Amino acid sequence: MSFTISAINANNSASTAEVSLAISPDTAIFSPANLVPGQSVGSPEIQVSNTGDVDVFYYIFADWRPGGTTTLPEARILADRLNIHIEASPNTVLYDGSISGLRNQPDTGRLLVSPEDDVLQFVVSLPNTAGDLVQNLELDVDLVFVAQSSPQA
Repeated sequence: MSFTISAINANNSASTAEVSLAISPDTAIFSPANLVPGQSVGSPEIQVSNTGDVDVFYYIFADWRPGGTTTLPEARILADRLNIHIEASPNTVLYDGSISGLRNQPDTGRLLVSPEDDVLQFVVSLPNTAGDLVQNLELDVDLVFVAQSSPQA
């Protein structure tokens, strides 16, 4: 003889949330043409807005590639030597290192409460130690912002 039992668990529900960022301006923020060792160039302020309906953690990546007639190995050399400093207001450094190392930064994400904004400042510099190897090289860089509702594990 078989025996079957069932139970009803009533009043359960599930819903979704919108995770969304808006970046302003969404155009090029700097064009450091003819940068020489020891020189730096800053960007206008960048506003990162949480336009979703939940708090988010955001991360910044640099998607870089050769520009002009620069080859991929030459671009790698330049990306390894160019420094990018990213600071959130007030005086919080999110990243300070090579463009090639700008992946998934800050490490733990930056909490941005809905519907607030963050104001960021970017400074790109070519250290005095860059040497002649980077002369006349070009690098195209896209800054990519990724948001999620919880920090990475």
